[in-house]
Amino acid sequence: MSAWQMLPTLALAIDADVAPARAQAVTEALTRRIVPLLAARAGRYEPLASGCLYEHGGRLILMTCRHVFDDGAVIGDLAVPLAAAGRLLPLRHAGARLIAHPQHDLAALEIGAASACRALRRGWQPVPLAALPTEVVGSQFVLAGYPYAQMRRCDGTLYARPLVVFARRLEDEPAPRVRYSYTARRIDGQLVHAPELDGVSGATLWSVTEERGALECVLQPAGVQSAFLHGRYARGAPITAAREVLARLTG
Repeated sequence: MSAWQMLPTLALAIDADVAPARAQAVTEALTRRIVPLLAARAGRYEPLASGCLYEHGGRLILMTCRHVFDDGAVIGDLAVPLAAAGRLLPLRHAGARLIAHPQHDLAALEIGAASACRALRRGWQPVPLAALPTEVVGSQFVLAGYPYAQMRRCDGTLYARPLVVFARRLEDEPAPRVRYSYTARRIDGQLVHAPELDGVSGATLWSVTEERGALECVLQPAGVQSAFLHGRYARGAPITAAREVLARLTG
C-alpha cells in the first residue's frame, strides 16, 4: 500500500488572464517540481508545509519556510514523498542539514545522502540554482503548493491534490504579493472556492514572463510563500533572500 498519492488538479486564476492550454502546461511542469513536506505525528505522517527542490553541482536542496522550524519541527520527524513511487523518504535517513535565513521566513535543507538524492531525482525535477533571478520581473505570477484543505487520508494513504493558482501582483516590491480572493475561476470556466493556504507555506511563487505563443512561457522563481490573508493576498519572502540562503550552502 502506498503512503502518499498525488491527485490530478486543474489550475485556478484570480484576476489573471491565462489560456487553458497554457495553464495546463504550467500545471504539469510545476507539479514535477513542488514537494510536500510531512511531519510525524502520533505515529503517522501528516502534512506540514510545501517546498521546491533546487540543484547545484550535484547537490540537492529543498527550499521551504523557516517558521515551521521556529514552531518546533525537527528534521528527524520530517519526510518527503518520492513522487509516483508512493513511498516516503524520512529526512533522518537523508543526511539533511538545515540553514535558516536570520531575517526572512526561509529555510533550506541540503540532502546529504547520495542514495536519498538519487531517489528524489527519480521522482521530482529539481530547479537549477542558476534559474534563480537577481530581480523579479513581470506582473503575473503562479503559486503552486499543497494546502491542507486538499489533502485527505484514506486506508493509510495520504491523498494530496496540489494547488496551482495564477494571480496578479499587487505591489512592485522585493517581497512579492499577489491577490488571493475567496473565489477563483478554474481553467474549465467554473467559479470555485479558493482554498485556505495553510500547508502552502514554503512553496515557490513563480513569475510568468516571455510568453511564446499559446503554450510556451518562462517560469522564474520570484519568492517563497510565507503568509496569506484569505480574501486579500498571498505574500512571499523575496527570492534574493533565497539566493543568500542557498549561497551559504553552496558557496
